[in-house]
Amino acid sequence: MASSLIRGKYVISKITGPDSAEVVSDGAVFQRDGAIVEVGPYGDLKARHPDVEVIGSPSYVVMPGMVNDHFHVGLSPCQMGALDNTQELRALIRMGARRIDPYLDQLYGAIQMIETGTTTVCAIHGGITRTNPAEIPNVADKALKAYQEAGMRVSYAPTIADQNAHIVGPRGDERDFAAFMPGDLGERFASYVGRAYGRVEEWMEALEEVFRRYGNDQHERIRVTLAPSNVHRCSDELLVAFKELATKYRTGIHIHLQESPYQKFHGMNAYGKTPFQHLGDLGFLGPEVVCGHSVWITDEDIELMAATGTNVCHNASSNLRIHNGIAPVGKLLQKGIRVALGSDEATINDDKDMYQEMRLALRLHYLPGIDNVIPTPYDLFRMATEHGAYAAWFGDRVGTLEPGKRADIVLMDLRNIEYPFIDPEITLIDALVYRGRSQDVDTVIIDGDVVMRDGKLTHVDKEAVLKEISSALNRPLDAREMEARDLVRQVEPHMRRFLQGTFPQDLTPHSVYNSRY
Repeated sequence: MASSLIRGKYVISKITGPDSAEVVSDGAVFQRDGAIVEVGPYGDLKARHPDVEVIGSPSYVVMPGMVNDHFHVGLSPCQMGALDNTQELRALIRMGARRIDPYLDQLYGAIQMIETGTTTVCAIHGGITRTNPAEIPNVADKALKAYQEAGMRVSYAPTIADQNAHIVGPRGDERDFAAFMPGDLGERFASYVGRAYGRVEEWMEALEEVFRRYGNDQHERIRVTLAPSNVHRCSDELLVAFKELATKYRTGIHIHLQESPYQKFHGMNAYGKTPFQHLGDLGFLGPEVVCGHSVWITDEDIELMAATGTNVCHNASSNLRIHNGIAPVGKLLQKGIRVALGSDEATINDDKDMYQEMRLALRLHYLPGIDNVIPTPYDLFRMATEHGAYAAWFGDRVGTLEPGKRADIVLMDLRNIEYPFIDPEITLIDALVYRGRSQDVDTVIIDGDVVMRDGKLTHVDKEAVLKEISSALNRPLDAREMEARDLVRQVEPHMRRFLQGTFPQDLTPHSVYNSRY
C-alpha cells in the first residue's frame, strides 16, 4: 500500500472537550501503509515527503471518518413495506418483510454510509428477518463479504434473542400475548416466532464459529463483537453466556436497552426493577458494554452506568420514528458517560446520513430554560467519531487523526459551508455540525485506501448493485413471505388491543421530555 499526504485548509485531529478541538490550519496527514505517521502543517510535511501523492487541497477540511455505532439493515423499513409506528407494532410488521440476500442488503448499506462519510460501522446484524443459530455463520460470511468488497471497517455483531422478540408490556410477555389471541392464532404466532429461538448452547456454538472465521484481528477492518438483542428478549442464561464469551474474546457487547416505555414497565413487573438494574444484578455491566437507545432510563440507572463505566449509543432519529421519545443525553454527558451515535434502521431522512443525525441530535436537546446543560456541537462530533470508535471496539485504531491510528479520513468540501460568508468567530466544529452535509463529502479513505474519490466509489459498481437489488425484490412474494404477511395482518389488531390502555396517563411525552434533565 502506498503512502499519501492528505491535505486541507484545516485538519481536525481530535475533540478535546465540549468546546475545544485540536485543529491544524493549512494542515495535512501523512499516512504510510494505512497508518497515520504524522499530522502537521502541510508545508512541513510536504518538505519531508516531497514525492508522495497529495490528496486534497485548501478547499477541504480533513477529518476523522464518521462511526455509525448502531446499524442493522441497508434497505430501510419503509423500502421493505413498514412505515413508522410504535416499536412493538413496527417490529411485528417487519416480520413480514421481503427476504433479500444479506450480502446485497449490507452492501447497499455500506454504499450509503461511505458516500456520506462514514468509515466504520457497528453492524448489529441478523439479516432482514431473524435467523436461527445454524444460519448465523453463513449470514456472517455474506455480510462481511459485502464490507470487505466495499472497503469499509466493520464491528460485526450477530443479534440474538431466545424469547419475547416481538412484544412485552404491562400485560405480560410473548406467551401472554399468544394466550390473549383467539382460537389457534396464538399457537400459529408462537410457532412462527419460535422458529428463530435456539438453545443457549446452540447460539454460543454459532458465535464461536464466527469468531473462528473472523475474530482475533485476522482482518484489519473487521472486529467481531456481541449483540444480545435486548434484556427482555434474552433469558438470563443467555445474557450470562454472552458476558462470559465477551470476556473470553476480550470484545465488546452492544445491547438494546429500555427503548420503549413498555420495555421499562415489563422490567418492573418481571424483575421488580428496571431492565438495566437487572443487568447489574447479573454482573453484566462494564466498560465493554454499550446500551443502545436508553430512552427510558432512570436517574438510578444513570448513576449505575457511571459507576460501572457502561456506555450508551444515542439513536435520535430512530427514537422519534418508533414513537419512543428522547434519550437524556445531556444528563449522561454530565455524568461523564461515553455516548456514541447511530442510525439504527434509518435516520430521519430514511438514509444513513450521520451529518444529519448529528444535527438532529443537537437540536433535539434544546430544552427550554437557560440553566439546562445541553450537548454542544463538539460533543456531537465526538460522539460520531472518537466515542463511536470506542463503542464499536475500534478505539485503539480509529476515531481521531493521530500518529499510530489507522488512516480513516474524510475530505469534505468547504465551499457550501463557508461560501458566500461565515463569520470568522464561528468555529470550524460549529460550522461543520450546523452546516455540513453529506453531499459535501468528496473523498473517503479507509485504512489508507481511497474507497471514494471525487464523490465516486472506487471499489463497488453502485449502479450494478442497485439493479441487482431491484431485480431481487421486484418479484412476487414467495411462500414464506406470504405466510408471514398473512400472519401479521391477523395478529396486528390483537397486538393493538393487548397494549391499549396500558400507558400510564401521568407519563405524557411532555412530562417525560421535561423530567429527563
